[in-house]
Amino acid sequence: MSRWIAPILLTVAFLAQAPAHARDWVRTELPGIVIYSDGYPHELQRWALKVRLFDALLREQFGVPAADADSGSTLTIYLLDEGKDVEHLTGRKNLNGHYSPSSEGSYLIASRAPAYEKTRLSGQMALFHEYTHHFMYRHFASAWPVWYSEGFAEEASTVAFDADRTATVGLPNWPRMRHMGNEPMPLKTILTASVEQFKPGEKARFYAWSWKLVHMLGKTPEDRGRLDAYLRSLTAGIDPIQAARDTFGDLDALEARMHGFVPDPHRGRKLAIAAAVSSENPVTVLDPSASQLVDLRLARLAGKDRGQVLAGLRAFVAANPGNAQGRLELALALRQKDVEAAHAEALAALDLIPQDPRSLAVWADLSLRQIKSNPASTPASWDNVRARLTTAIAPDTRDPLLLLTLFRSYLMEPRRPSGEAIAAMERALALQPESYEMRTLGVYALALAGKRAQARQVARVLASDPHASDTGRKALMALDVLEQPRSSP
Repeated sequence: MSRWIAPILLTVAFLAQAPAHARDWVRTELPGIVIYSDGYPHELQRWALKVRLFDALLREQFGVPAADADSGSTLTIYLLDEGKDVEHLTGRKNLNGHYSPSSEGSYLIASRAPAYEKTRLSGQMALFHEYTHHFMYRHFASAWPVWYSEGFAEEASTVAFDADRTATVGLPNWPRMRHMGNEPMPLKTILTASVEQFKPGEKARFYAWSWKLVHMLGKTPEDRGRLDAYLRSLTAGIDPIQAARDTFGDLDALEARMHGFVPDPHRGRKLAIAAAVSSENPVTVLDPSASQLVDLRLARLAGKDRGQVLAGLRAFVAANPGNAQGRLELALALRQKDVEAAHAEALAALDLIPQDPRSLAVWADLSLRQIKSNPASTPASWDNVRARLTTAIAPDTRDPLLLLTLFRSYLMEPRRPSGEAIAAMERALALQPESYEMRTLGVYALALAGKRAQARQVARVLASDPHASDTGRKALMALDVLEQPRSSP
């Protein structure tokens, strides 16, 4: 064999075994947030400061204390190099950012593309838009309409920070304005629409007109007061059109104002950040093995190519059998395909780190699935798994999935949840209220605890969410049935 052919063949063999999208990741922690970036450490320092400033701005605008930043479950943010990397990862075109309030843990994907652009949605704008959704879902149990949730996130996405950390808010959202089209969107369509009813092109128009309405109503104290009153009416359960008439008056006049409103391209409000925001965020450079696992976890969450991810995780575990997180990731990737194999991996992870609440939650969930599918299972089988869960749950337990798993075990059997399980579900909802599954099961737990008003409010929030509206409406109907007086025999 020629002297130069052998090295080439070895190189080809190595590349064939290497992950297709292996990156070097860096990591930093903020209060309540973990950020991963596939860029340089100094870049992550800069983006971490942006996140802290933006969070501080939202807290000051809405009166949310900074002290509660560590009181809930952690949000994980993944920052990729460019918008096309987000598109490639998710398999969705023209996607610069993605937010998922998964019960496994809320996460956000965005890019480090330029901060503010007029022609396209930048990485920073996508990050701020999605972070606004997280902030609103986490801190407010309000049944806000879709147009306001999306319109306000679009408004917040244009925030820019000066070198002295002063924020400029209320800048025009140029990328969205390009999607308004020649024909105005009717006001009643905006007030009552759900995102899911639009085709992709129309969805962009809906976002654009929702932003314009929010932008216009934020210009004067009078309009801001009316908007606040309107949102309070909706939270109280008033019909959207009726609430709009009650607070804004003549809707035809409001529609004419909206259609004729021209945003000032140079006008934004300057706001100083009162909170002392540290720019010192220690950054950890992950080793190749840890970086590879972040890659695989992110690919699994994005769900683009499950077969390739599963093969990658199997290879990772084969090369790193003592890595508990790798085995846990493999268990999560396998759980919909092969419960028995997933259970074995979860058990191996639990053996490696017996006190890890997440490993216990995944192992318990898979154990319960096996019990449910086995006709020979007895009540004692269910109770044995619950015993391990209850032993691990303490008053300071902060893993909502562990708490939810205990409550869900009773629904899987089925059996009326114990008082301990109901309390665990309420705690899970408090830790991660943005999760659809936490809210759905939280409605049931609150109703069982006799907290019907709280249960109804959580159900209203679900019903107002475009991604969980059917679930919310069904929950409200179930509560209506529960509250009907029983007829005497």
